Amino acid sequence: MPAGTPSRRRPPRPLGVPVLVPVPKSWWFDGLLLAGLVALTAGLIWWPPLLRLDIVVRDWCDQHRPDPVSTMMWFFDHLGQGGILTVVTVLVSFWLAWRHRTVRPIIPAGLAPIVSTLLIVGLKRWTSRGAPHHGSVEMFSDGWEEYYPSGHVSNGIVYYGVLAMLLSPYLSVLARRLLMWVPGVLTFIGTTYLGYHWLTDSIAGYLLGLLIVRLLLRVPWRTLPLPRWLDRRGRVRDGDPAAPTRPGVSR
Repeated sequence: MPAGTPSRRRPPRPLGVPVLVPVPKSWWFDGLLLAGLVALTAGLIWWPPLLRLDIVVRDWCDQHRPDPVSTMMWFFDHLGQGGILTVVTVLVSFWLAWRHRTVRPIIPAGLAPIVSTLLIVGLKRWTSRGAPHHGSVEMFSDGWEEYYPSGHVSNGIVYYGVLAMLLSPYLSVLARRLLMWVPGVLTFIGTTYLGYHWLTDSIAGYLLGLLIVRLLLRVPWRTLPLPRWLDRRGRVRDGDPAAPTRPGVSR
């Protein structure tokens, strides 16, 4: 390019480099998360000390809830609001799809709420557990309450993990890590402290959310075969010396 001409670089590819991957990459950790969720659920059914622990934590939080802290915890809890997170994630995916002329970002953004809803709602209806301040602490209480596992906590892992994956080419390593891990932890603390969920509800939600986001990260979204009309730039890779360039654009 002529000297003094501003350089316009190709924008980072969505779901491209740097791409997020599960850490550790091996499947043993996924199996451990699933085993932990199964063991926790079984313990709540057959091991009463877990129920007593939930009650002790709820009572302690009820007795230590000053207004300023409650307000802060309310904001923490709302970090896991599924409706808002779904809208934000889908909007980001559509922006990336329009920017790069490919449907690839929309697929994981649309799949995340489907998978999360099916698993969380299915478990909630099956276990039929009450909330800390209404309903029974026991599983299968046959009430209208359905609180196990915590959907808010799971959302705080899944949606922010998907956002971190979609925006990874635009974010620093620190920003990606903060986006992926901090909201889930804060939601866990907020929803448990305010008594919206039992402690074990939040633990189960965290385990399930982490398992879901790890499975989503394992899918090779960038290289999935798609019709050309859905992925107009799908065959152009960052750093590919054979990739076509437009006149006056440097790579």
